[in-house]
Amino acid sequence: MFRSPLISTTATAVLALLCGACAPDHSPSNASHEAAVSADEDSADALAGNAAGGADGEPASHAPDLEPGSAAPLPERVLDLETALSLGSLPLSCIDRPQALPRSRSTYLYDVTYTRRPGFEQDRAFYGCWDWHSAVNSTWTMVRLVKEFPDLSTAPLVREKLRSHITEGTIRGEMEFFARNRTFERPYGWAWLLLLHAELASWDDPEAETWSDRLEPLADLFADRLGDYLTELEEPSRSGAHTNTAFAIATTMQALEMAPRRGLERTLRDAAVRFYADDKGCAVADEPGRSDFLSPCLEEAALMARVMDPEDYVPWLDSLLPPIDSADFDPLRSPVMRDSVAARVPDGGDVLVNDSIRALLGRRSHLIGLAFTRAEAMLHVAAALPATDERVAVFRELAAIHVHTGFETMFDAEYAGSHWIGSFALKYLVEAVREDDL
Repeated sequence: MFRSPLISTTATAVLALLCGACAPDHSPSNASHEAAVSADEDSADALAGNAAGGADGEPASHAPDLEPGSAAPLPERVLDLETALSLGSLPLSCIDRPQALPRSRSTYLYDVTYTRRPGFEQDRAFYGCWDWHSAVNSTWTMVRLVKEFPDLSTAPLVREKLRSHITEGTIRGEMEFFARNRTFERPYGWAWLLLLHAELASWDDPEAETWSDRLEPLADLFADRLGDYLTELEEPSRSGAHTNTAFAIATTMQALEMAPRRGLERTLRDAAVRFYADDKGCAVADEPGRSDFLSPCLEEAALMARVMDPEDYVPWLDSLLPPIDSADFDPLRSPVMRDSVAARVPDGGDVLVNDSIRALLGRRSHLIGLAFTRAEAMLHVAAALPATDERVAVFRELAAIHVHTGFETMFDAEYAGSHWIGSFALKYLVEAVREDDL
């Protein structure tokens, strides 16, 4: 069985991750030290060396041994105990680490400073791992792994974290915050919270039942708001990042498979059909954007694989994506961050010295994470096709290529990637197991 550097992590390495893999804790008293951020995009692009493409903006070249059918099949990635230990170390290293300072602050007339709320641990459940949604999906990662592997050596530590983060007081504080902030984390964070709640609600475990009950009011709030949002939304977001509508709908559907909400399920299906059923000629040539961690075309294809009848899905997919063996399909074929060397930042130590470096690492982490989300989407598409369709084998092989690249490069963006990419690696592995069981 294949073991990547990540999969072969020893207990010593895991402990090192738990102790030292956190982001620098920028002190609130120094919050204005990065005020001059207007040149973030240009300076970060210069440092990146155009990681997503060549000097002329064309996609970076890819080694022929990662092209489908040109070499022996890649070893299978599986969700086993050792993998669970490795992936589980990532959220444990950051779940108690307060979020990074926001970059969206104006310095036109004022120096803006931030002061961390006193006692935030008592009225905030999700405050670690860089940002709110990453804290939520990191919590989902811990829950899913312990649910899957009850004897995981880090399970007692995971339970300790869940006991301290999902309390009556912290969820009450979250509810009070979201009562005043109606669009915060819409729709991406809402979908992840619904998935976390569903994972807890479907776990046959006494403590999980308690955590699920405590989280239920927040899940109910987001379910209602998401239903209203999708009903009123006129056009879907086709972004390659957090606002992507297809990803939010599909992730929520995944949650509803474990914790049904019939009214919301109907709303999700109606929205998917309204937004995407008449789509043709998805703009594959535009992918990926420089900060994408989702493929708009593949996310749409994966969502409609859940929604459409098989006899309708095949002709719809034929009209959405170019032929899989054509040059027009090439932007989806090869992982963007195949070459791990090209994904590295300039050697400047472990400290994120300014917003330019932070922006660079963030964009690179997104392009690395794109490998996992593309792989998962391809599995959904393959599963919806007839077994005799020649594209099934190709999509599965492409998924294997992408996920191989994901595991090989997932630490190349340092903490900016490791704090969240593990969740998408696990999400892919869960889907791979599910497809194998069908």
